Amino acid sequence: MLEGVLRFAAIHTEWEVQFKGGHPSGASLEIFPDWKPDALITNAQCMDYSRDEFQALAGSAVVYVNTGPRDDSRIPYATMATDDRLISKIASDFFLRKRLAACAYIGSPAREQWSEARLKFFAEAMKASGRPVYVFDDQENASWNRHEKTLVSWLGKLPKPCGVFAAYDQRARQVLDACRLAGIAVPEQVQVLGVDNETYICEHTLPSLSSIAPDFNAAGYEAFAFIDRIVRRRPGTADEETRTLTIGVNGIVERNSTSDDNASLRRIADARDFIHSHATAKISVTDVAAAVAISRRLLERDFRKVTGHTILDEIQSQRLGHAAWFLKKTKTKIDTIAELCGFSSPSYLKLLFKRKFGMPMGEFRRFAVLPSSVGKPKTCRPDA
Repeated sequence: MLEGVLRFAAIHTEWEVQFKGGHPSGASLEIFPDWKPDALITNAQCMDYSRDEFQALAGSAVVYVNTGPRDDSRIPYATMATDDRLISKIASDFFLRKRLAACAYIGSPAREQWSEARLKFFAEAMKASGRPVYVFDDQENASWNRHEKTLVSWLGKLPKPCGVFAAYDQRARQVLDACRLAGIAVPEQVQVLGVDNETYICEHTLPSLSSIAPDFNAAGYEAFAFIDRIVRRRPGTADEETRTLTIGVNGIVERNSTSDDNASLRRIADARDFIHSHATAKISVTDVAAAVAISRRLLERDFRKVTGHTILDEIQSQRLGHAAWFLKKTKTKIDTIAELCGFSSPSYLKLLFKRKFGMPMGEFRRFAVLPSSVGKPKTCRPDA
């Protein structure tokens, strides 16, 4: 953002710019007490000033463009804000294209407004596509050891493969560290996406981190351009004296935390799609491998590595889900259900059903609640 500010100043040389950065010599804005700037661009979270102190520091012509909290009562003119809806849409579209089994969100421990907004918009986009979002929830003031253990446990329980959207890059880096501790393969089992594209983080994680890149450079330029219009009181700017300046987004910089270089995740997604569409037919593991044009051995290896279970487990799980739907939604006889769902015999269906649901099929039909994840099976002839 500073680069964008200085780029504007280099073009508009009538402006003088001083800035407080990370260098010890620039630690205070009062270092030149007789210098009264016309405007301030600042992050209020980093400055313990009241509105009156801002006015006294900058003089009567102050234009305070805040890059911090959006509800800061000290703001005389404008706030710079990330477009959280757009950021979340980019993240959701990205993971939907990946065709992952599940998606999750990990926000700021302090649950700031912008972090909660990203969760809200991300969850809404995923819900519209019929996918739930798993949310990491931990106490803000928990010790780091406890926090890390909770994060490791949460990641281990997520369905695989899963996309994890982190509210910012440092949070995403913590996810990558926790995956390494948990023995979770990235990106094969979990794909991680951050926000801000802070290269000093993204390019030095294991693996390197994919991140959404807000256009901070352009935002710094626009902040200064806004200031220039207000201070000069140019025509047509009266309605701009209180507003939000939106930081745009350049897109996603994809790195190894989400890349699928050998296309194994795409093949697994294709395999799962085939299984979900044909589970009620008497398909075999060989049929699945043939459908995605890969050897059975290689597909079985990758499938187990990514999902944690076998292709046959996936087929049986889908069939049992369909059987559960027939039990609760119809009066179809169990022998017929076995045939409709692709089982070799009613007895084999009964055995697997009790093992999965913990009760006989008749009891399930009378008392059990159908899991919300079980929908109406796709029609597919058993001999298809």
